[in-house]
Amino acid sequence: MLYSIMLFLHIIGTVIMFIAVGLTIAGMIGMLHSKKTETLRVWASLAVKADGLLPFSVIIIFLPALYLVITSWGWQVAWINLSLAALIFMLVMGPSINLRGLKAILRAADAETANTPSTNLVKTVQNRLLWISVITMTALAIAIVFLMTVKLALIGSLITFAIAVVLGYITSTLILKSAPTVH
Repeated sequence: MLYSIMLFLHIIGTVIMFIAVGLTIAGMIGMLHSKKTETLRVWASLAVKADGLLPFSVIIIFLPALYLVITSWGWQVAWINLSLAALIFMLVMGPSINLRGLKAILRAADAETANTPSTNLVKTVQNRLLWISVITMTALAIAIVFLMTVKLALIGSLITFAIAVVLGYITSTLILKSAPTVH
């Protein structure tokens, strides 16, 4: 019974994570295409709030996962070890890159006085590192769910994460290329 409850909490944490990620990315895309500063400000506020949920969701994922590993799976399973390492990586990098970058955009938008976003504000929104980080972490989260389902050995798990990183980079590059140009 406790196993089932922990698995349920683990899945709920994952659902919360993907809701937060979806709202963060929606906010970022909204900012990227905003023609009015106030609209950009609203999208930035949404992205900051949604991204702030991610550490909470990772904790909800991580604690039950530890229970599941300790009581049932063990530490010798490659996809589990790599997935836990990826979660820890995201727990550290998310606040230090993603949330910091999103808060910088919100501060810049709050300081903006013009009706249309300035060139500097648009460049802040188009922060390449932020986009690569958010989209790549999203791809890593999808890779973790894939590995939880398919349960690949070490080489397959490593290939899965490598594909996620490459797809994250390519996707973020394509999104930024579709953005309006800065004058």
